[in-house]
Amino acid sequence: MSAKDAKKKTRKTPQKYPSFKKINPQKYLLVLALTIIIFGSGLLLGSWIGGVKFNNLQTMSQDLRTDIITLELQQDLIEVNPCETQGIQPLSEQLYTLGSRLDFMETRLGKKDPDVIQLKEYYSLLELRHWLFMSRFKQECEQNSTLILYFYSNLDDCPRCEEQGYVLSYLHDKYSELMVYSFDINMDNLALETVKGKFSINTAPVVVVNGVVLEGFQSRNKLEKEINNIRR
Repeated sequence: MSAKDAKKKTRKTPQKYPSFKKINPQKYLLVLALTIIIFGSGLLLGSWIGGVKFNNLQTMSQDLRTDIITLELQQDLIEVNPCETQGIQPLSEQLYTLGSRLDFMETRLGKKDPDVIQLKEYYSLLELRHWLFMSRFKQECEQNSTLILYFYSNLDDCPRCEEQGYVLSYLHDKYSELMVYSFDINMDNLALETVKGKFSINTAPVVVVNGVVLEGFQSRNKLEKEINNIRR
């Protein structure tokens, strides 16, 4: 190999560097703007939906207050002459439906919501008044109604209270003459305390069927059997 050829062989090949495309700043600004618009629209939509839900719940709360007052007035009118009035059964069903709506509101707003607590307390007083009225109605008008007081707890100390509520709802739907009045034993109310003292209610769940106290969870079959025995 000649010196000339050796020099050509040892000569370094020029290094090639990758070529970069020219950045278009307008393109990236457009993407950033679109991202901000989409994100902002999502926030506004979420805020609007939240506002609609809040307004709906506020409307429901006001409707419940109005319905409670209407129901109370209906009861006042019926109590004038209960044995000759045909509106007792519809009134009882309205009371039960009102309780279901209040349960729904409690689920949406929470058990500690001030409006829920206030409405529950007022509704409980209406229930107690209706229970007293129906007790007198049974005696004076010789009616064979079944009146159930159900004492539950919304705290974590009653794992089967919700299940007991489902059992009683089933029985209410099955027997048209059966009335269920539900009370939170933790509610601070003097009238409720009087009733709890009358039946020695200290825990939950407790079911009182026409004055007979049944402590602890009652299965559907057991409770139905007890109801039939008490009614005989």
